[in-house]
Amino acid sequence: MTISHNNVNFIAHITPKPEHYQDCINAIQEILPATHAEAGCLRFELYENENRTQLTLVERFIDQAAFDFHHQQAYTKQVFTLYQGWLAKAVDIIAIKPL
Repeated sequence: MTISHNNVNFIAHITPKPEHYQDCINAIQEILPATHAEAGCLRFELYENENRTQLTLVERFIDQAAFDFHHQQAYTKQVFTLYQGWLAKAVDIIAIKPL
């Protein structure tokens, strides 16, 4: 895959409450197919740390408009609504760019 400098890239750190760890995984996994089907989505992958306390989403979209489109979708908004009761702290979304 060719990385364009117009692409936008993000790492989202998600810290669920222990009792909602699997709920958060399930919620994200449920939106993977719809997110991957978005015209502007180039990468949307879920990872977990070794001690199963934090999830990380690695995201790449063709441009900021595509990233914004993703966050406007009902399925994305639903996950953020669920997060309100499930997370130990707010999602930390970090913009990154290739060197």
